[in-house]
Amino acid sequence: MTAEQVKIMEKLANGIIPADEMDGGARVVNAGRKIAERIDAGINSKVYLNGLEFLAGRNVLGMSEEQIHELLGMMREKMPGFFKQLRMDVSAMYLSDEGVWERIGFGGPSSESGGYADFDRVQIKTHGRDARGTEEL
Repeated sequence: MTAEQVKIMEKLANGIIPADEMDGGARVVNAGRKIAERIDAGINSKVYLNGLEFLAGRNVLGMSEEQIHELLGMMREKMPGFFKQLRMDVSAMYLSDEGVWERIGFGGPSSESGGYADFDRVQIKTHGRDARGTEEL
């Protein structure tokens, strides 16, 4: 992949999981660059290269976050294979990062501790609230 294509993949990945006040989004796990490396290795390269070809002539690198969001919406409609693969790969990379687990309040896979004995109770507390949105005291 060219350097420009890698940057385009980074921009699109960051559009799938954008940064917010709590987290850097897909950027913190280098999702765009990792996908570019996979493309170079031949993993899902056809679907990604078709998507990049579809984007030829568009100034993706000059787009704002809002414009990237709109572009991804259009690609969802016109290039569903590309969009689904991108969304799946970015989400998997993001959610498999242990640093992200801490930020989102995930305690890790239950298989490491023999399962959750209290599975019928609220499991996650995020930002001072439990999973039902109840404020902690």
